[in-house]
Amino acid sequence: LCVSPLSAQTLTQDRTSASQPAMADTSLLDLYEFALSITPHAGTDYERAEHLLNWLSHNFRWLSTDYKKRTVKEIIARRGGNCFELATVYMSLIKTLGIRYRQVAEINIHPRSERRQRNAEALVAKKGPAGSVFGEEHNDHRWVEIFDGSSKDWIPADPSVGVIGLQPWLKSRVWFGKRWAVDTSITNAMIVPIAIFATDSAGRVTENRTSHYVVESFNRLYGGKLSALPSWESWRQGVERIGERCRGAFEGRVNLHDFGQELSALAATYKRLRLEFCGRWR
Repeated sequence: LCVSPLSAQTLTQDRTSASQPAMADTSLLDLYEFALSITPHAGTDYERAEHLLNWLSHNFRWLSTDYKKRTVKEIIARRGGNCFELATVYMSLIKTLGIRYRQVAEINIHPRSERRQRNAEALVAKKGPAGSVFGEEHNDHRWVEIFDGSSKDWIPADPSVGVIGLQPWLKSRVWFGKRWAVDTSITNAMIVPIAIFATDSAGRVTENRTSHYVVESFNRLYGGKLSALPSWESWRQGVERIGERCRGAFEGRVNLHDFGQELSALAATYKRLRLEFCGRWR
């Protein structure tokens, strides 16, 4: 194996620093040895996955999408990337250690932005309906699920947000209160996920995970109290209905911009849920 002297220590940086680090030479980087340099004391696959995610989240910057295609080594050399690029690096590292994983594609409610809508419309005109996964009041996001051998469950792991595990994920993504993230500007903008899909390596949807995360687990997070709220059925039915639209957008056969009213209604329903919960139990 050709092993570069580059290691985790070489690339360690403060993610919140205002200065942009110099590009590292990753041409001879061995990803397996690099992953090992980050996880020397981890004893299980879950611990290795956790160490890798924490290191990546705290040392690589989240950067806006520029639509350039980069290799894993190029992303590492850049020490940052958009959510898809950070997830790609993470998947590549855990793969070298034999950890089971699958990609996740998400659409979430975002604060309104006419500029984002214009950019999305231009992309739809150029490349088709797949560009509609983001728009005026929604955006797409990518992360990973890892398989936990002890619980036999698929566990969320998001290097952009810096969370691994169902409870931390829920408290960073659907929680009504103050959310945690390595960069709260990211989670504050992603108001709530409304469609979540496991995908294969080619990006094809293999399983709808929306109900698991934003209905069942969301309700359990609050001790089953959400299902007693007046707006709960509207929320449950709304995410079920929009899910098929979102899947069609990811598959390039549905223009999600045609369903702006449904997206706005779902955003309003989440706000009502929060108000109803806070008014009833606080």
